[in-house]
Amino acid sequence: MICTKCNSEIPEGEQCLHHGKMLCEDCYLEVLEPPRTCDVAAVYGAKLARKMAGQEGSDGLTELQKNIYNYINETGSVTAEQIMNKFNLSKLQLERNFAVLRHCELAHGFIENGKKMIKVWGEDTLGKMNIAD
Repeated sequence: MICTKCNSEIPEGEQCLHHGKMLCEDCYLEVLEPPRTCDVAAVYGAKLARKMAGQEGSDGLTELQKNIYNYINETGSVTAEQIMNKFNLSKLQLERNFAVLRHCELAHGFIENGKKMIKVWGEDTLGKMNIAD
């Protein structure tokens, strides 16, 4: 059986039916629980957990998240497309990793000249936005 969303083969017994479409588990979870970057409870939880663990900066991030954070930090303002191209990521992969950076208040989205951009977290966090919008 083939996933109607990502076209990957679904092992027997692992298919999920959602609104008449046959999905693999990954696509099914994405439909039910998409990444949410602007989540007050997640930000509070992430900041508290990092504080209790003594983590600062990129401490506690995966290698990919550290690389994305360092790329944004070194480059300045970047688009989601630049990050996806640099690290060969799908939109979903970027959104999942960006959500972690956003919840840890390490990066945020903003609009510049009508274009959605991402930069490291700073004092000028007005205009925060979800990159998936």
